[in-house]
Amino acid sequence: MKNMELKEQLVKLLGSDNVCDEMAERICYFRDCGPDKAGIPDIVVKPGNTEEIAVVIRLANKIKKPVYTWGRATTFLGSGVPQGCILLTTTRLDKILKVDLDTSTVTVQAGVIWHTIDAVLKDHNRELFIPGGGGLFSGTVGGSVAVNVIPHAITEYGMTGDHVLGLEVVLPDGTIIHTGASANPDCLPIERYSNGPDISGLFMGAYGTLGIITEITYRIRKTPELEKFAFYAFADYKKAVEAVNEIQKENAATFVIGLFAGPKPKDVEGEAFIHIIVRDSEREATYRLKQAERLCESFNGIAHDAFGTKKYWEDHMYSWLRNVAPGPYYAGAPYMCPEVAGFMPTLQLKDSLALLFQYVEDHKAEFEKYDILIKGFDTYFTRNGVYLWIDTLYNEMKEDSWKYGLKLRGELCDLMYGKGKMAAGGLGAGVAPYAMPKLGNTFTFLKQLKKTMDPNNVLNPGVLFLGD
Repeated sequence: MKNMELKEQLVKLLGSDNVCDEMAERICYFRDCGPDKAGIPDIVVKPGNTEEIAVVIRLANKIKKPVYTWGRATTFLGSGVPQGCILLTTTRLDKILKVDLDTSTVTVQAGVIWHTIDAVLKDHNRELFIPGGGGLFSGTVGGSVAVNVIPHAITEYGMTGDHVLGLEVVLPDGTIIHTGASANPDCLPIERYSNGPDISGLFMGAYGTLGIITEITYRIRKTPELEKFAFYAFADYKKAVEAVNEIQKENAATFVIGLFAGPKPKDVEGEAFIHIIVRDSEREATYRLKQAERLCESFNGIAHDAFGTKKYWEDHMYSWLRNVAPGPYYAGAPYMCPEVAGFMPTLQLKDSLALLFQYVEDHKAEFEKYDILIKGFDTYFTRNGVYLWIDTLYNEMKEDSWKYGLKLRGELCDLMYGKGKMAAGGLGAGVAPYAMPKLGNTFTFLKQLKKTMDPNNVLNPGVLFLGD
């Protein structure tokens, strides 16, 4: 089918305002916030409801044309937009459908931004069970659930997907399904683990390859009474890791963030730095923070003013973790980040950091030649482990720097998914070719699942390295 004929059919389905084939708009979907260049879609569609998404998918199957789903592209993982695809953006699905205080749930469309929900729930003295991912002001809930993003407060509250109770999903053939309790239309979306297998989990972390999430029901709760903060510097990064391991055992913090490598926090001496956030009742928050402080000091941590911790948490500006105002990390050139990230046990972090520090030392001359910087080996500590971000930066204005940055990412993937004992926790088109083959028979099963559910390979082909 020629593009003009396709456009005419899509206009009949969605209306002329919601279909565009102008290059000026199509080029805007060329890449996400990361370094990977991708294809330019033939046409961009903006459906306004689930049924409109379904009819687009049915048409795509009929003409065997790939569809790429797009939220707001706030990731650094490589969008993987196929050249000549239909790009389907969910940003018009932006309604909060129901806040139910009796069941402590909120149901939203996939295109709603996290902070929009926060603003509505605040009027009820409620909040989402997790505060959302890094893109609170820009990331959509549907996109965040589809990739199961690493949320703020993961140390106590868990992953984004842990608090999903049910989904509405458009399958690769255009069929619309519901998961959890509301798979039975006579039931409310009160429990995810009902009506058989956990079908919700199939679509979380699948990056839109197995279905398009259109609605999400999420847990909410009362906002805690008090938030308290602490900031510690350590002369030995291994002592910092050991201190947090004890904090995790005692459940003494809601959120612990570790800074390893990269620029040091302004006006603070040390090799590693720990931010601690505690949210609870006034009595419990005070007790838990004292516990965390005692444990840091028992591993030779030095307490410093926690104003940066507080600013980071309240203003959602990552730069405050290093005690500087919001703005670019590095002036003078646009630096981009070919990110590698994943999970490991807390104490494993000591050995993995040692591998990274040695790698940087061994490649110091190349880093200087290609203008490579270390933003940081920063961590969000989970309930029983750590999520490590390996953020190297290359100069976007230099092609040789970009090429080296992508080569560096591949080498770091091989190092960390092997000797580093890190399980990938951020895939996308850039990292998946390195991470997925490590899974052996599980990778084979996922490819078979993709082929069974999506025989025409129309949904986000290649994003998880599953299709042709």
